[in-house]
Amino acid sequence: MTEQHAYTHPHHQQFVADIEAAGLQPEHYRGRFNWEGPACRVDDLQDALGATKVPCQWDTMGQGWIVYPKAYAESQ
Repeated sequence: MTEQHAYTHPHHQQFVADIEAAGLQPEHYRGRFNWEGPACRVDDLQDALGATKVPCQWDTMGQGWIVYPKAYAESQ
């Protein structure tokens, strides 16, 4: 991870653990839909979606995919 973040929401923690266990690189993402939290960039969307059971959403900007847990408040 390029930045260190202490995520407190269980889905955020599980997402990071799952992504790391799959050998992918999690990162802290500030992006669309006012999302800020853990994410993973991949070329093949299924690489990230298959690595975690946490409900996710994704975006592509023409340069691969960014996958992140469904947007909801950290306190939920």
